[in-house]
Amino acid sequence: MDDKRIVELLFARKEQGITEVKGKYGKLVLHISRNILPDEEDVLECENDTYLGVWNAVPPERPNPLMAFVCKIARNLALKKHRHNTADKRDNRMSVALDELGQDIFSVEVAPSVEEEWSARELGKAIQRFLGTLKKEDRMLFVRRYWFGEGVTELAAQKGMRKNTVSVRLNRIRGKLKEYLEKEGFSYE
Repeated sequence: MDDKRIVELLFARKEQGITEVKGKYGKLVLHISRNILPDEEDVLECENDTYLGVWNAVPPERPNPLMAFVCKIARNLALKKHRHNTADKRDNRMSVALDELGQDIFSVEVAPSVEEEWSARELGKAIQRFLGTLKKEDRMLFVRRYWFGEGVTELAAQKGMRKNTVSVRLNRIRGKLKEYLEKEGFSYE
């Protein structure tokens, strides 16, 4: 079923809409959650909370594309759970990925102020413009590492590269991002 029809089902408050979301994007939701959360019970809780989040957000939202909307909800919920679980301890590869990039860039606030929300949107647009300047392979490495939380070893194996090569490329991309954001007027800490 296409996304437009699924959104129509959700607007009509038909439970089949959630069933269709799960059927179409369930594996992706689990993949995102597992890359962030080490505990399978937390992953399954995040999956269920994602579908509830979609149900509660549509309507009034009319997401386009639906996949990005579902992924964003899943990622934000998994990060929130991760932060809760690791408040006093360091844990798992997502912490490392966020530390590499600078956690402030992708922090998730429960109730951000209007200024913080505007600033986050502007930062998101700037990062999107930056990603458009990268070669496709570099863009894919960046997104898979810092959005989906995939490990360097996993990326290296999938791309047929050495782990060190992936690490160096990601480091260079982060350096370019820092320069780009500074030129755009953002402070990168």
